[in-house]
Order: sequence, then structure tokens, then C-alpha cells
Amino acid sequence: MSRTPAGRHGTARARWTVTASLLMLLGASCTSTPPTAQPSRSAAAPPPSPAATTPGCAPTDKLVPPCGAYWGMYIAPRDNRTTVGQAVGDMETQLGRKLDIVFSYHDMSTGRNGTIMREDEVALGRDRILLLSWEAKIWGTPERTLRWRDIASGAMDATVIDKQAVRIKEYGRPVMIGFDGEMDRRTTSGTPAEYVAAYRHIHDRFRDLGVTNVVWVWAVTGFLEYKDTWKSLYPGDEYVDWVSYDPYNFATCRGAAWKSFEQTLKPTYDWFQANGFAAKPIIIGEYGTEVDPRDASAKAKWFQGIPEALKRMPNIKALLQWNAVLNPESPDGCDFRLEGPGVVDTFAEVGRDPYLNQRGTS
Repeated sequence: MSRTPAGRHGTARARWTVTASLLMLLGASCTSTPPTAQPSRSAAAPPPSPAATTPGCAPTDKLVPPCGAYWGMYIAPRDNRTTVGQAVGDMETQLGRKLDIVFSYHDMSTGRNGTIMREDEVALGRDRILLLSWEAKIWGTPERTLRWRDIASGAMDATVIDKQAVRIKEYGRPVMIGFDGEMDRRTTSGTPAEYVAAYRHIHDRFRDLGVTNVVWVWAVTGFLEYKDTWKSLYPGDEYVDWVSYDPYNFATCRGAAWKSFEQTLKPTYDWFQANGFAAKPIIIGEYGTEVDPRDASAKAKWFQGIPEALKRMPNIKALLQWNAVLNPESPDGCDFRLEGPGVVDTFAEVGRDPYLNQRGTS
């Protein structure tokens, strides 16, 4: 399925310096037996996950759940007075269960935005798994885009990469890291070969510094108009533990046709299965739906079919709802928050499905 990718995250990610995304561990029932992803050869096994799991359904050393899939959410704090921890706690209260993975964005600056394993992340990671997106940018006004070839050359090792590698190593628990997600829609950072070289350089630099607790994520948009570039941007199986893409039911905010959850995800899922990626677990790094002005209940209904749809896409092992406005400065900025009649209640109910709840409600 082809979707219009323009203007997706520039404003939102620059505004929220370190923003929380939440995933819940899923899959206690083991009613189906999805394919198990081949383990990466990129690093030694990390310490056990801090998240509790149902006996017999513990994740692999690459955090792949053998039963069901991870369930979760990206949360944008509503104002500058709300901390990431408060946003997590508020959502847990609404959903009536513990959240297990948080997702933060970082740039590659030497300041606070570029500091991985900040105190707020460490606090959240005490009983949650951390998923970190490391963007090849320096946030600010104006935002500065970094060149992949400069990263690959080692020019940023001493000032940026090595310091973050040491912080992650000292943290000790498993951490999921994605480097410069959705690179397929951007040409200002360099060529596909330069992206691959930058990704591999960071990966290998971590390895050389003895960092063994990273699970590596490679994330594209999932827009099929970019599919011909994906293989050229892929760092290789030995460098990638999880594949990720970001499908949305844009509907009214992009003048697109209304699509169900399965119709939104499956075309790109099928492409990955047919094009050499079937051995890799998939993270739906972002997903969501807009409203249907003809049916106030449509947004809530959109989530209802998720458990059964996921069983038909068994390599999807993590699902991250994007609980934010895509472009808050635009009147038609695409609002994917869990708001509207019955939406939160339906979402919470889906999260209690055995396929989507590895450790049960808490």
C-alpha cells in the first residue's frame, strides 16, 4: 500500500527532546507458533530482560517473544511540565496494566538531547526494556542534518559515539537501538551505501568497545513507493536483529481511503516476507489511525481486530501505537492520539488479549 510520506516527523521530534514510547510485552497463550527469527551474530547475549514473562514464553537473547508480540505506544507529553515518567504512569493508569518497554529519541549532539541513558531513561529501565532511536541530526532551530559519510569515517567517535557506547555498557541491561530510522525518505544525509557504512561503523564501534547488551533495529518508513531502495539501505543480517516500519491509516488527514488495521500493515509485511527478510522479527515502530468523520465509532473499531490480524502476520513481534499529533503546528496535522468515543477502552481491552499480553495484566 502506498502512502504519502511528506512532513511526517520533523516538527514533532525536534519539539520533544527525549520522548517516551511504550510497548507492552505480549503473547502468553502460545496458541500459535510463529517462525523464530535467526539470532544475529553481531554481539554476545545480553543480560536477561527486566520484564517478567509467562513461563515457556521468555524472549530470546535478542528480545524476540516466542508467543505473540510486544504491545505498546509512543507518548508525547502534553506540555513541557510533564515528564516522561509521568506520561508513562498516566498511560499505565488509563490502560490498567504495566507497560514494559519505553522508546526515546536522541540526536547526535554532545548535549542533553544526545545523552543516551539519561537519568529518566535509567529510572524507567529499572522494570522496563528501553528502545532508543538515534537520529543523525542536531536538533534545534535550524535543525542540522549530519552526513552519514562523516559518521562512517570515525570523525564522531571520540566526541559522540564512544561516550554513548560506554554509557550503554555501564547500564548493563538489554537495550534496543535503531540508527536513523526512516532514512529511505531522505537524501540529504547521503547515499544508501553511505548509510550502510555509518550503521555498520556504529555497530562495530560498539562491539570493539565491548558493548554486548545492544539489540540492533533497522527501520524504514514502510511506504511501498520506497521499496526499491530498501535492499540497498540494508546493513546485512549480521548487523540487524529486528526490522521495523511505520504504517498509518492516514485517512482524512491525507485525503486517503479508509483502511482497516490489517489493510494498513499487510502490504509492506508481505513485501518483507517475499524479499529476503522473513527470518527477521518485525517491529511496527509506529502505527495509528485518524478519525472517520462519517462514523464517530470507527477509530475505536479500528483497533478491535488487532489480535486476529497479528496472528495472520506472525513475524510482527512488536507493535507500537503512535500516541501523538504528527504535525502539531498544522491544522490537519494527523491526530493519532487515543482520543474519541470508546477509543481508550477498546485499546485497553485489546491489550488484555492473551496474544498481546505476555506477562498478564498488573
